[in-house]
Amino acid sequence: MRHRVVSWVIVTLPILVLAERGWSRRHMSDDGYIHLRVVKQLLAGHGPVFNVGERVEASTSPLWVFILAVADVVTPVRLEWIAVLLGLGLTLAGVTAAVVGARGLNRTRQGVGVVVPAGLLLLAIYPPNWVYATSGLEGGLALGWLGLCFVLLVRWTRRGQRPPAALAVAIGLGPLIRPDLGVFTLLFLLTLIVGSCGRTSTREQVRTVALALAAPLLYELFRLGYYGSPVPNPAIAKEAARARWDSGWGYLHRALNDYWICFPLIVIAFGAYVPLLRRLTRQTDRRAALVAAAFGFGGIVHALYVVRVGGDFMHARLLLPSLFAVAAPVAVVPLDRRYLLALLVVPWALVALFFLPSPTDTRHFFFTAKPRPVTVEDFNWGRKGLASFYKGHGVYYNTTLLSARPAAGRDGAVVSYGIGISSYALGTDVYVLDALGLADPFTARLQLRVRGYPGHEKPLPAPSDAGASTPRRG
Repeated sequence: MRHRVVSWVIVTLPILVLAERGWSRRHMSDDGYIHLRVVKQLLAGHGPVFNVGERVEASTSPLWVFILAVADVVTPVRLEWIAVLLGLGLTLAGVTAAVVGARGLNRTRQGVGVVVPAGLLLLAIYPPNWVYATSGLEGGLALGWLGLCFVLLVRWTRRGQRPPAALAVAIGLGPLIRPDLGVFTLLFLLTLIVGSCGRTSTREQVRTVALALAAPLLYELFRLGYYGSPVPNPAIAKEAARARWDSGWGYLHRALNDYWICFPLIVIAFGAYVPLLRRLTRQTDRRAALVAAAFGFGGIVHALYVVRVGGDFMHARLLLPSLFAVAAPVAVVPLDRRYLLALLVVPWALVALFFLPSPTDTRHFFFTAKPRPVTVEDFNWGRKGLASFYKGHGVYYNTTLLSARPAAGRDGAVVSYGIGISSYALGTDVYVLDALGLADPFTARLQLRVRGYPGHEKPLPAPSDAGASTPRRG
């Protein structure tokens, strides 16, 4: 009984730290507001689009848009706060699921006993996890999904049954959260197939594959038919098919070096993974070892994919699922001599928590002058902010009124290089031209001349004469 209490305290403290740090840095990112605008367009009956009448997939996470839309319908909470609260809640749920799954991997006939929160400390103390937990983006959903898959896979290994339908369906949700998470979907599905060899028939394995791939394939058919594109528009704007290893390695280096993260990763590899896999591979049923290896290897493969595409302009954001996958199988490990090396994560966590720079206002993260901005009013984009420049009918370049008129049937049009907060504040009826191409199909397909921050490399030229006498269509 005493061991259970001690383990409960050891596990709870890091999760509480993550909750407190995430909440103290609550905010909505500009890109998060892109999802919110798509939600409002969907609920207004215009479809999952950015501008009325223009079928462009500006959001890279259809599942996140759907969840936000449902929550907006069934709750009285403002949509900005829904995104913030759900993001933090799903992050904490994912980390908690990692602990549950790791305990299941380490459970023996004698139980688990007192644990060392090796991977848990890595997740709870890593500062980018604090920031992106409440950014309005799909990061929390990604971690929650990984945690759910981990728990379900561990339960499958312990019950010795054929892959449940719920597990197969859950695994297939990855690409609907973000396209790069398809890496994990394929690895988890491969784990199910390999782990089921000799236990289930070929027909049942085909059933598992069909259940896992049904949702992403059906959505891909919808995407092709509705948007006329096999990928979201931001992938075209960022030219995700092209390799950018030089930029990607720099992105990875900054994510690892800024918080001395290489040290706990090395400790976890030798102090937790090695003894865990050694014990699991000695078992008669080695499916648990397959699951642990799938997460560890999947995290590495996913990180390499992020490096290949050049990373992201938002510091470490795309690497958070990679880190979660690596840390999940060893989120907690037993406190015994085989795992003593894993204890070295504790001093790193203390140093990182109290002495390393905290990303509240650093070069990596963009915040407004007001701390913890969530609503459009917090960003000075409420009614008063809009009234300062937007007078209704007309075409605006940022906040400058041009001598142009909007297209027929449109009240107004705004050209902007930061489309998130402004587009949401302007409302669904105002046409917003994304001058960087994330939400504009023409700009996204411009020829790239100079490499820069992903998603910020194809800016439309500014109007040469804001007071031109000849009106131009907006």
